[in-house]
Amino acid sequence: MASSKSSMEAHLELYEIILSAAKPMALRAAVLLNIPDIIAIHGSQNPLSVDQIASHISSSTNKPAHTDYLFRIMRLLASISVFTEETTIDYGGTPQFKYGLTSISKLLVKNDAQQSCAPTVLAINLKCIVDGYQYLHDSVIEGCHAFTKANGMGIFEYNSHNPEANRIFNEGMATNTGPLMAHVVKIYDGFKSLKSVVDVAGGVGSALSVIVAEYPHIHGINFDLPHVIRTASPIHGVEHVEGNMFEQIPPANAVFMKWILHDWDNEQCLKILKNCYEAIPEDGKVLIVDAVIDEEEGMKRQAGLLFDMCMMAACTGGKERTWKEFEDLFYKAGFNSYRVIKLPFLQSLIEISK
Repeated sequence: MASSKSSMEAHLELYEIILSAAKPMALRAAVLLNIPDIIAIHGSQNPLSVDQIASHISSSTNKPAHTDYLFRIMRLLASISVFTEETTIDYGGTPQFKYGLTSISKLLVKNDAQQSCAPTVLAINLKCIVDGYQYLHDSVIEGCHAFTKANGMGIFEYNSHNPEANRIFNEGMATNTGPLMAHVVKIYDGFKSLKSVVDVAGGVGSALSVIVAEYPHIHGINFDLPHVIRTASPIHGVEHVEGNMFEQIPPANAVFMKWILHDWDNEQCLKILKNCYEAIPEDGKVLIVDAVIDEEEGMKRQAGLLFDMCMMAACTGGKERTWKEFEDLFYKAGFNSYRVIKLPFLQSLIEISK
C-alpha cells in the first residue's frame, strides 16, 4: 500500500511539472484581460463573480466574454494563490464563485505603474522567448543558443527588427525598477560623491531617473543600442547616448548595470567588464545589480534557477551566477576588490573597484 501511494504521488508530481506551462500562460491571459485591474477597481470592497469580471472585459473589448473559459482560468490561478476564491450556493443550488486579489495579483495591477509586474509577465512570455524553450535539448547536443535556433537570430537583433516585441521587452525590463532602485539609492550612500553615472544597457532610462531624482547633482548617461534609445523619452538630468557596450562605454565616475551580465556568457561579460574598467577613473566604481544563485535551498535559490533556465532559453549564452563565478569575472577583468550589499529582492547590489 505504501509503495502504491508513493507511486501515485510521483505520478501526480510528474504531471504537475509536465503541465506547469499552463501557469504562466493563464497568468499572461489574466494580464492581457486586465483582470487584476478590474478586481482592484470594481472589487476592492467585495470579490467579483465570474459574470461580473466577464461584463467588465466585454465593456473594454466590445466583445462578449466566454464565462466558462474565464472561470477555468480563474479557478487555476486561484489554486496557485494568484486570486482568492469564495464559493456560495445560489437559490437553485448552483455554486457561485467570486474572486479577489492576493498579494501576488496586487503586483499585477497595471494602474500602479511603479509597482506593477504585469509588463514582466508579458515580456518573459513573449512567443519568441517561449519558443526558445523548445530547443533546450539542442543547446546540449549542438552547443547552440536556444533563442537563435528558434528565431534565426539573437534576442537583441530580433527586437531591433520587431518594434512591438521590442516595446514589450523594454517595458518588462523596466518593471520593478522603481521599487528596486528606491532601495538602491536609500541603501548605497556612494552616490553622494559621484558627479556622473553611466547606465550601461539602461533601456529607456528608468533606473537613472530614480538616481538623478534622488541625487540631482549627478549627470546621468543612459547608454544603449540605437533601437532602444529611439524609444526613450526625455528625462531631466539624463543624456541618452547610443552605442555598443562591447566596443566602448562612455567615461563616468561610476558605471551602473542592472540585470545586464546575466544576459551574456563569461567571455562576453569579460569584454563588458574590461570596458567598464576603462570607462572609470582610478577611484571609480562599477555598480552591478544582478541575481545571485544562493547556495542554500529555498525560494530565492529556486527563483534563481528558474531565471537561469529563462536566460538559457532567451539569451545568447546568458546565465545566472554564483558568488564564486562573479568573483572570478571581476578579478579576471582587472578589478581588485568588491563588496556586496543585500537587497530585499532577488538581486543584490555589488560594488567593484580598481
